[in-house]
This record gives sequence, structure tokens and C-alpha cells, in this order.
Amino acid sequence: MRSPTYALLAALALCAAPLCAAEAPAPADMRSEYDKAFSYYMAGDYPHAIEHWNAVLSLDAKQVTARNMIEEARQKMAGSSAGLKAGFYALVNKGHYSEALVRMETMLASDPTSPVYQKLQATLRRVAAVVARRPAAPSRHWNAAAAGLNAWLKESADLPFAYDALRYAGELAPQETVFPRLVALLEEEDPQLKLNDTKPANAAVLDHKKDLALRYIYDSKFYMAAKELESVLRLEPEDITALKRAGSVYLQLKDYRQARKAWQKAAELSPGDEQLKEYLAALDKVSAPGAEAAPRKGPRKKARAPRT
Repeated sequence: MRSPTYALLAALALCAAPLCAAEAPAPADMRSEYDKAFSYYMAGDYPHAIEHWNAVLSLDAKQVTARNMIEEARQKMAGSSAGLKAGFYALVNKGHYSEALVRMETMLASDPTSPVYQKLQATLRRVAAVVARRPAAPSRHWNAAAAGLNAWLKESADLPFAYDALRYAGELAPQETVFPRLVALLEEEDPQLKLNDTKPANAAVLDHKKDLALRYIYDSKFYMAAKELESVLRLEPEDITALKRAGSVYLQLKDYRQARKAWQKAAELSPGDEQLKEYLAALDKVSAPGAEAAPRKGPRKKARAPRT
């Protein structure tokens, strides 16, 4: 006997179906798919439920209930597949790309229609064909490349950072042929990266980003400057120029805690830098008690920043 819960849900879903369209599917066909979908859903068999809701959408793409239930089923599946996802990202973080691809196949088996999983699988297949696993020996160029690949192989991919990181890896190790191949794959996936790139051909990636940040500072575009400098520091956390400019940007945004953190780190790396001592002393005067914990919230009135 059918559960009254899913029977009621199916009836409500059918009430939402378009009744006046000349090409509207036969209600019996749709009812059958809804019945099967809700039955599987109530039994906890979410992949089969999604399969039948997709069948509903193939009959009528305007069925909002089916779309919403697919998302709800995927959320429930995400909880049960958390271990699989954690294992997948652990392999990506280690640079074991071929093994991560195998794990992704398992994840897709649990939700074959997931567009996120399908996209990650397609990207990872191309990446693993170029580099199955990062070298075990640590190096600056592979650290940069791995950071870029990690940003690329996320559900919410950061492709601009991945693009900069992989090009920077190529600058650090021009003899490596793998990095230009990965950059080419990324440009093929998102042609806008190359079209929107403002870096001159003879400029280094990080130098260009620091120069761009400085221009943003002069134009009072402090959030844009912060984004460029934070990107540099993700790849080179000890870049003193980036740290000094980041401190200036955070000062403009009245994020005194972050300004102090950036300048103190720069001072530790360059203890003889008298300019940094002046910056920190000036910061002591402008930061009120408790102000260093205040977050950045939005555009603020321009203040005088130290020159860097």
C-alpha cells in the first residue's frame, strides 16, 4: 500500500502541472514517474528518485516540484557521501590526480546526474592525462602548481587564481613542459581567462599583480587591491612588497588587525626595514582599543596610507 505522504506529495506536484498547453504530457505518464520518484525517495533510494524526477522533467521541463525535489535529494545524498568527498579532496590536495579520478567515479555512481560531479570528472580526466601525480620532492614550482590545481578542482572553482598559479609555476620552472599544457587546458575550458588577461607578455605574473594592486591603491580601489595582493600571498606568503602593500590596503579599510599582521610579518622577514617600524608605530596611534578586531564591511572614506 502506498504511503499517504508520498501520494499526497505526488498529487500536489501534479496539481502544479500545466493543464492548458496543447503539447502537455499525459497526466498518467507524469503521475507514474512522480509515484516512482516519491516511493524511492521515501525509501531513501535517492539516486533512483532523482532518475524518475529527471524523467518528469523530460516530459515537462517546467515542473518546479521535480527540480526542487532533485536538489533536496542531492542535499540528503551529500550528507551520506561526505566521507567520499573528503577522501576525494584529500587525494587532490596530495596531488594524486589519477587516484582522485577513481574516487570521483565512485561519487558519480551515487549520483550519476550531478552536474557538479560530471564537470569535476571531465576536468580531472584532462588534468590526470597530463599529470597523474605531482612529484614527491618538494619544490616552489610544484607548490604553486598544486595550489592552482586545487583551486581549479573545487566545486566552486577559482579559475583566475588557478590561471595565475599555473603560469607562475611555469615561470619558476621554464624547463617543465607540464605547466604550459595545463595552462592550455585551462584556457580551453575558459577562453575568457586569456581574453581578459592584462599582463604584458614580458611581465612576470606576480610582479604584474603587485603593480596592478598599486594602481588600485592610487585609484582608491582598495578591495580590488586587496584581492590582487591576497592572491600573491597565497603563492608567496613571504613576499615583502606584497605584505607591505597589503598592510597599507588594510589600513585604508580600517582593518587594523590585518594591517598589523601583514606589517609584523614583513618586519620579521626584514628586521632592518625602518619604514616598517614607522608603519607599525603609526598604526599604534590610529588603532583604538578593540578596533583591530573590526572586520571590513564596505567602502570607506579614503585615508592617508603609507607609500610602499
